Order: sequence, then structure tokens, then C-alpha cells
Amino acid sequence: MIKARAVYLSMAILLLLFVVIYAVLPNVGIETKNTKFSYENIVFNNNKVATVDIEIAEEDWADMLENAAAEELKKADITVNGKKIENVAIRTKGNLSLRSVVNSDSDRYSLKIDFDYYDNTQSLYGLKKLNINNNYSDSTLMREYISYELMEQMGLPTPAHSYMYVTVNGEERGLYLGVEAVDETFLANNYGSNNGFLFKPDGTGSDLKYISDNIADYTGIGLKTNEANVDQSKFIKMIEAINNGGDIDKYIDVDEMLRYFAVNTALVNLDSYQGNMKHNYYLYEDNGVFSIIPWDYNMSFGGFGAGGGRMGGNSDFQNNKDLKARQFNATDDFKNNERSKQQPNVDRNQNGIDMAAGMSGNLIQDSAINFSVTTPVSGTTLEERPLLNALLSNEKYRTQYEGYLQELATKYLTEEYIQKITKNLAVLLTTYVEADPTKFSTTEQFLEAVEGENSLPEFAKQRSASILKQLSGELVVEASTSQGNMGMPNPNDNGDMNGNPMPEDFDPSQLPSFNQDGNNQGERPAGGSPMQRPDQNGGPMGMPGQNNEQLNQATVIDKNTVITIVVCLTLLIVALLGVLKFKRRGR
Repeated sequence: MIKARAVYLSMAILLLLFVVIYAVLPNVGIETKNTKFSYENIVFNNNKVATVDIEIAEEDWADMLENAAAEELKKADITVNGKKIENVAIRTKGNLSLRSVVNSDSDRYSLKIDFDYYDNTQSLYGLKKLNINNNYSDSTLMREYISYELMEQMGLPTPAHSYMYVTVNGEERGLYLGVEAVDETFLANNYGSNNGFLFKPDGTGSDLKYISDNIADYTGIGLKTNEANVDQSKFIKMIEAINNGGDIDKYIDVDEMLRYFAVNTALVNLDSYQGNMKHNYYLYEDNGVFSIIPWDYNMSFGGFGAGGGRMGGNSDFQNNKDLKARQFNATDDFKNNERSKQQPNVDRNQNGIDMAAGMSGNLIQDSAINFSVTTPVSGTTLEERPLLNALLSNEKYRTQYEGYLQELATKYLTEEYIQKITKNLAVLLTTYVEADPTKFSTTEQFLEAVEGENSLPEFAKQRSASILKQLSGELVVEASTSQGNMGMPNPNDNGDMNGNPMPEDFDPSQLPSFNQDGNNQGERPAGGSPMQRPDQNGGPMGMPGQNNEQLNQATVIDKNTVITIVVCLTLLIVALLGVLKFKRRGR
């Protein structure tokens, strides 16, 4: 009798252990090395909108909004899809977008969340840092997302990304795009190692022109990792090779960079190395070879302006008129702490980058559609961008580059492919867009970009046609090297903003209107006062709600979770068999 009780007790304990391992541990924040990259599927699930709930002291949140330009870290608790991480660091983030929102009536800032700042053992399913982007200057809300999707399709190491609905202390902040930070975790996940040198160039040296043999003179290269061993970096060797006609394939991943520049060119993304800002990219040196990592695409699809190119061949497109405009300078005010603080009634066109640049909703512009693929720069020259110049000066590499452009124009940047993405996003996001109380633009502008004559698919259709005509020689485009970038400021060597003209045809009426609280004065969803979370108010397609409609979603099960379950089941079965065998012997 005693033996039988012992057997049954053993079986009960084994079953209890299995339940604890399988059902309890994954939900209490305990993470192991086996889950270090599970965030890709769990946090960045593109089939649904994640929820991000931020709990922060009210005085800290108020100070963050009041002094957003300072980008000061504050302590907060963050809950993502129900999983809470306590004592994390949070701050505002951005460059042009940050100072633009500072100088506007809005307080919709992009945010950076650092899960391991106060405790380096903390992470969100392995994710150490998360960027929450406010979709500034993008009335479509889809430019950055689609750009990253195309980068992935072309084989580039790309940050994980998905949409997220944000609240702060229970108050609606709205729909943002969550983007994985490019850091040691990203490097380990994509390159198998993070022992190399990660650079984020912005400022002196970010054009990658040769300055000297002293890496300290390249003050804007932005070394992010392995700083103590910078003397072992091959950065200077790489700079010498691309500037002096050296053996560049010894120092750069040529094929990857050709893919990157092909996508960047096809998407007319000029808030980048190819424009006058010469930033928004990462370089990663691994064993002396440099790779390029895409970053920041809210102004792709021509959103940053392509300047004026002159058309030839069979095109009857007329020369663009020279831009005449007013001068403005954001630098002095940005450096002045008092003027940098958000002011409730500040003129949104004053001392900053105009929101009209990307908010006007006019996607189909000839300068973007027919942006040159042979000399793919704007506001600068190929000679001023030696990395791109070294690649395109080589006949073999140029042929590869043109091959990737051909692939993009016929396979990915097509009306059909882009429309499939935009329609899926419309189904997923529309209810969230309607409910967003801080959005910069209207729901109508978002839906207009989904399909139709002024949509992202229409841009893809016309842009891909132009690319194919340029590749065949039917259309010849001379790149514009003048400062024609939609009035965006031209940086000096220190990355500061110098005065730069705004377009003559700038129309302030295209800007979204905001009330004194920073809220967009466009439509609210019916019955939306007081505002409710979308998942509590009917819910978008794919989530339970009043309309009972569902979006077919792939259930996300991390492969490490599957392995854990299989191992636990196997051990349970073996243990039970052992117990039963022991029971028989006891008889």
C-alpha cells in the first residue's frame, strides 16, 4: 500500500513539474539563452498590432515632454503584449523629426526604450532596446514598414519591425511603428557575432571621404561597439580603398552594398547617404569587412524630395524650375535650451523642418518617379559619396547593381506587390488609425495611400516603369546635384543645420491642424469620446470585437519553445514509464 502511494505521489509530482515548466515559467519573465532571439516572432508579429503600455511617474513624463530635445532618460515600467518589464529606461529620440515636433503644437515624440539600462540581465524575449517611431512626416504611415520589407526581400540584414499601439499611464498615445535597435543583440542575431565594430555615421566623416590616417579626425563616424579596440579597426584601410581606387572587395561586402543602394535608389530614399544629409545608415565591420545596415525610412518613396533632374531620351518632361524660397535656420534655436522646449502655441513653420515635406500627401512627383538610377544622388555629387562612387565606377559592380534594380522593378517594387502589402495593412490598421488621438494626419490620408492614383502602389507602378526605361536607355535622367531637397536643411561638416531654401510652391494648408493640446483635429471614430483602446472598442480586423470579424493570423510559436515542449514531454513519458516499471516490480 505504501509503495503504491509512493508511485502515485511520484506521478503527481512529475505532472506538476511538467505543468510548471510548460505553462508557468514562460509567463513570469524568466528567460534563458534558448529564448534570446524569440523577440523576432513574439514582439514583432506582423499579423497583429502589439500593445505597449508605459507606466511612468507623472512628473517624469511631463518633464520629458517639456524638455524633449534634451533626450533625458527616465525610469519606467513597460508592458508589451501583457509581459511587464520593470525599471527600464525611456527617452525621446530623433533628429530632424525630434526638433520638428519640438517646434510644433504636437507632443507625439518617437521614443527609445532600453530594457537593460538599469539591469543588464533584463530583456524582452532577448530584445534589449526598442524604438517606437511616431511616423513623423509620413501621412501614409507605411513608408518605413514597406521599405524594411523590401530590404528583407533583397537579403539585407534588417531590423525587426511591426506596428504597436501605445498608452502612457493609461492614456492613449496612438499607433506607432516599433523597430528593433541596431545593437549587440541585432549583430549577434544577424551576423552570428557582435565582436566587431558598429558605426552609425552622422557628421564629419559620414560621407566616407578621406580626411587623414587618424581615425580620431572622423568625429562623425559614431562608433557604437568595441570602442576600446578601435585601433584594430580597418576603417582607415576601407576609406583609403574606396577613395583611391583600391581593392574595395577586400574591405566591403560588395554584393550586400549593391543590394542596399539598389533598394535605396528604387525607393528614392534621400534622407540617407545618397542625399545631402549623408546619414541614416550603419556600418558593421566583422573581421575587417564592412557591411551596411538600413535605417530610418519614414521619408522614403520620395518623401525627402529628389531635387530637379533633367530628362532626356524619349521623355518630354520639362526641366524643373529652380527652387526659390525663404531661408530658415533650426540650429540656433535647437541649441538654445529655452527655445528648444515645446511651446503650446509655437508656429509650426517656425525655425524647423516643415511637416509639409512628407505630410502633403502628394506621392506622385516627377522628380521622385524619375529619380536617376545611373547617378543616384541628390543635393550632392557621386564624387562626394566615395562609397557609392567606387561601386558604380566599376563596370562589373554597376552591372550587378542594375540587375538588382531590374529585380526590384519587376518583382517587388510593383503595383501588385506593394498593393498586397498596403491592403493587408489597411485591414490590420484602420481601426487603430481612427482611434489614434495624436496622429499627425487623417485617416483619409492613410486610406488614400492604400490604392488609387495617389497611392504607394501607384508610386511603385510609375517608379518601376521609370527604372526599366532608364535601364534600357529609353529614358535618360541627369541627376540634380543642387540643393533641391524639399527645403530640408543642408548640414555642415559637424552635422549642424545651415539655412536652406524652402520650395516656392510650399502650401501650409497641407499641414494637419492641431489644437492646443497637440491633438490632430481630424475625425474621431464614432463614439470615440472618451477615447478607448481599439481592442476595447470593436477592435480591428484580426482581434475579437463587436464585429466578430477575424483576420487569418499565423499562430506564433517560437522554435525554441517547441523544442522545450518536446523535451519536457519526452522526459515526462520516460519518467512515467519508469514509474510504471517500478510499480510492476513492486508487485
